[in-house]
Amino acid sequence: MALLMYLCAGLSLGFSAFCFIPAFVTGLWGFLLTFLYSAFILAATFRFLKKSDRTTLSIIRKTLEYLPFILLTGFVFRRSGAEDGSFILDLSSIILWLVICGLDIVILFRLSDKRIARSFPGLPVPVEKKKKLSVQIFEWVDALLQAACLVLLINIFIFQLYAIPSESMVPEFMIGDRVVVIKTPSGPKFPLSEIGFPRLRSYKRGDIIVFSNPHYNDTKEARVRSFTSQLVYMLTFTKVNINRDEFGAEKADPLVKRITGIPGEKLMLVDGVLYNKTASDSDFKPVTEDAVWAAWNIASLPRSELAQVQRIPLSLEGFTQLESVESMRSNIDVGAAAEEAQRLVTRFASLKPSKDTVRDVPDLFPRARREIGAMNESNDEMTRILLTTNGGLLWFRSFMTDWIGSAERANLFDKESFHLDLLLKLNFGRLIVRNAELFASNSTAAQFSSDKERTSFLAEAVLFHSYLNYHDQRNMGEFPAGKDAYIPADNYFMMGDNRFNSLDMRHSYEYHLASVDLQDAYSFVYRSNLAPQFVPVSRILGSATFRFWPLSRAGIPE
Repeated sequence: MALLMYLCAGLSLGFSAFCFIPAFVTGLWGFLLTFLYSAFILAATFRFLKKSDRTTLSIIRKTLEYLPFILLTGFVFRRSGAEDGSFILDLSSIILWLVICGLDIVILFRLSDKRIARSFPGLPVPVEKKKKLSVQIFEWVDALLQAACLVLLINIFIFQLYAIPSESMVPEFMIGDRVVVIKTPSGPKFPLSEIGFPRLRSYKRGDIIVFSNPHYNDTKEARVRSFTSQLVYMLTFTKVNINRDEFGAEKADPLVKRITGIPGEKLMLVDGVLYNKTASDSDFKPVTEDAVWAAWNIASLPRSELAQVQRIPLSLEGFTQLESVESMRSNIDVGAAAEEAQRLVTRFASLKPSKDTVRDVPDLFPRARREIGAMNESNDEMTRILLTTNGGLLWFRSFMTDWIGSAERANLFDKESFHLDLLLKLNFGRLIVRNAELFASNSTAAQFSSDKERTSFLAEAVLFHSYLNYHDQRNMGEFPAGKDAYIPADNYFMMGDNRFNSLDMRHSYEYHLASVDLQDAYSFVYRSNLAPQFVPVSRILGSATFRFWPLSRAGIPE
């Protein structure tokens, strides 16, 4: 027994050496903490083995109970410093920690009141006496502190409780739902390191998982801040979240989403239908099971569920209008569109006061000016520019007809994007020609703004603009892009079930101007945050396996 106790104290001192960083940085505090604590255990062990008494025994027991947590804290301190250290150092530290934990458990087992007499028969028998109030308070604090430490280890390596912070998974999860996330099969890692338990499971489409948000910078400082916030989150049983960005807003980290793309396939989303394709497939095919999970029309949920939803992205009327635009786009006659576009150009040419004398198309409205909202708002100004500028007709002709005879679009998404661009062009062309007709007839401002034909074109333009606001939630091009590009092994693609209200792996947190039709040099552009990415399995923290609160919704997620 004496050998075990000395060995445990000695290995703890050795562990403290692994925490040493020769600079006055965070890691030094880890060294000082573990060294002084281990030295105290060694001194107490020496005194107890020299002269056994109940007071020293109590001290040894209590310090050994906290030893694994103190050593783990020292490891975290070292890992939170500027220097990471080597993989071998991390691996050696963790192996040594596991050995010390094993010795610690054996020693505490043999030092228990029922077994202590076998190893130390000369130890005085404990005298029963009433405990002071201060002792009782200390014992309560000690019990709570040990429970918190145990909860921390359980949350890191076994399971954790999460509170759902957003409505991205409605109707499966509502804001405030509490779920149990099992971590052990996912291969949990020791804090701030890449060393951990082996991953025991793979994932399939439909699994609801919790994972680190890849949108945030994966720097050492960010990892330390995230770990600290998770520590507070764990110890307060999901009540306190201090994980904030530089603006003070709560970070969306970790995320709870559903796996919708698996290794070896590429994806495409068109009009809310998810398609996939593998290397052995000749073309994309619908992912039928995704239709079960994807919630597009939240407003149509049963009243009992709808009452718990804080934000409904689209009303029933709005969703119907969205589907009407999709129907118009899918059913457009490309040949008839080409004929109308040419007629509009001819009509505009007859209304232009002066003929163009330049041969090259002027860059009247560069790409940034072709943002759909800006074009709709300045349609009257653009009409005047086109009518009065030398080359205005050339630009209008190129804008309206350069797409005619272009190559066939590669896939369904590109084809429907082409059709959408045609809808926008025909609508805008009609509006420009109608404006020119009103200008030519010397209409008053009141007549111009109240013209029924022009008003109908503007209403349609507003409808199309509104549709584009939801386009990136409803559609996604071939991902990964490229003939031989597929989701790599051990990587997955995730989306929220509430597709109109889920900032997931389809999107970036920053917006850019994107062309509606990539093959059209004169395409409309719109504000887009579409930037799909897959997530490596190393970022997956666990699987959401049970919803335990509220009790009325308790059960296994589907």
